[in-house]
Amino acid sequence: MQKVISFFTNKRNLKYFIFAAFVILYFCNIGGYGLMNPDEGRYAEIPREMLSSGDFFTPTLNYVLYFEKPPLYYWFTAASFAIFGQNEFGARVTSVVMGLLSILLTWFVARKFEGEDTANLSAIILGTSGLFFALSRVNIIDMTLSSLLTLALFSFYIFYRENKKCWLYIFYSALALATLAKGLIGIILPGGVIFFFMLFTRDFKILKRLFLTPAILIFFLVCVPPFYMVCKKNPDFFYFFFIQEHFLRYATKMHDRYEPFWFFIPVIIGGLFPWTVGLFTNIKNYLNKQQINLYLVLWVVIITLFFSASSSKLIPYILPVFPPLAILIAKNILSLTERGQKLTIKIWLWIFSFITVVLVISSILVFNGYIPLKHIHKVLIYKTPFILFSLVCTVFCVIFWVFRKQPKKFLNAHIIFAFCFLAASLPVFSILGEQRSTKTLSKMLVPLLKPQDIVLHFNTYKQDMPFYIKHRVAIYDRDGELAFGRSKAKEADKWFIDLGKAETFLNQPLQENQKLYMIVKDKHIKLVPNIEAFEYIGHDKRELNLYVRK
Repeated sequence: MQKVISFFTNKRNLKYFIFAAFVILYFCNIGGYGLMNPDEGRYAEIPREMLSSGDFFTPTLNYVLYFEKPPLYYWFTAASFAIFGQNEFGARVTSVVMGLLSILLTWFVARKFEGEDTANLSAIILGTSGLFFALSRVNIIDMTLSSLLTLALFSFYIFYRENKKCWLYIFYSALALATLAKGLIGIILPGGVIFFFMLFTRDFKILKRLFLTPAILIFFLVCVPPFYMVCKKNPDFFYFFFIQEHFLRYATKMHDRYEPFWFFIPVIIGGLFPWTVGLFTNIKNYLNKQQINLYLVLWVVIITLFFSASSSKLIPYILPVFPPLAILIAKNILSLTERGQKLTIKIWLWIFSFITVVLVISSILVFNGYIPLKHIHKVLIYKTPFILFSLVCTVFCVIFWVFRKQPKKFLNAHIIFAFCFLAASLPVFSILGEQRSTKTLSKMLVPLLKPQDIVLHFNTYKQDMPFYIKHRVAIYDRDGELAFGRSKAKEADKWFIDLGKAETFLNQPLQENQKLYMIVKDKHIKLVPNIEAFEYIGHDKRELNLYVRK
């Protein structure tokens, strides 16, 4: 019994409790809510089709070619489906595991160069940052890419400091896997960080040490064969993926994802909550003479500038800067608590108090119906978690004021708040899954559907439905990212119906025992030709309706 008590009270064992808490929170209910459109549906359906066809080198979406991403993430998810089944849990496991891996890598490197206290706090800051936590529980490629880039950049720095070849081999392996996860960006980003690190340190011998023949061979052995097989089976892959999806996508507005240059600054500031204030504490610490600080700052700056200069911007792109920021913030905070700088804590308190007051007032307005939910759901503020956030913030605001003159107790209270913040955010995922998934409607359709039946998405394309119903869908007036696949598909007109041809398609003769089902939004029902020929079956909370031709 004494050994058990000593284990729980020994400060050295704190790391085990931290990681246990993250495993529980990150895996909590990841299979309990529907896939969120469009990304989660897309990245679940592609590996499902790989398993169905047995072809793991030709990605297809709704059974047409889809070459926007390389195959690594699809393979991970397909393996997950094979182990856990074709469900939401299986779809999200890869992202969760990669998120936890990033936390572990951050802890490992911080402990190696800064000590265990910094390592523990770095892991906590990264794992409890709102954006990092949210994207770890979503079935998208970006968390996998971020984790592999983190492995590459940390491995390089350890190799640079210790000159052990094993870390160089890991570095090149991680580069290869990152390239297989999302393309040339897996080489460009680490290369840019290392290049500027070399310039700022004036250590040009880095290049000689870096280009080790066996390590380069490892990169090519890991990276080239999968790309070769994809290009061999699909000659169009090379141009579409390497030219269009890299250079044209970065330099032009072809995907209509343009945002201003400063777009990622508020994303980083907001995404770090509840550790945002730590980003601005002891700023001069970023520019001290420590080599690791220079490396981490360059890591953040180069990647942020790279994506800021791009004409295509999405929030998840900035994920790779969170691990180095976590270490930098941890060092800032610990240096302040050690010196007991109460002024910074007071500023922290006033900012947090302001956020709490805003949350409480807004929560009261929401609860009493002064702010209708239909107006605020667009910014992802929902009644139950919103009120829960307010309660948690209020409780800890009082605790923080009590400990305002005790920096170490203040920090401990904030760590507890950060974990409570994650727990309070969990209902949001269920709400988003309900709002952005066709799972409810798909459950209505599955018992009725037969292999020969036709399912039409009228004026819409919900990418998770083929995953749920295990059935291809026809699409009216919504080519979008399937335009390339359509151009290469056989019988494309059977599955893609152009604007103005709805009536012909809806009135086509059906085979014996064949039925035509239609998914249509409330606002588009009036656009359906001869809607009287269809029988209404049901609808979901997303204002989607299910009809069958009589």
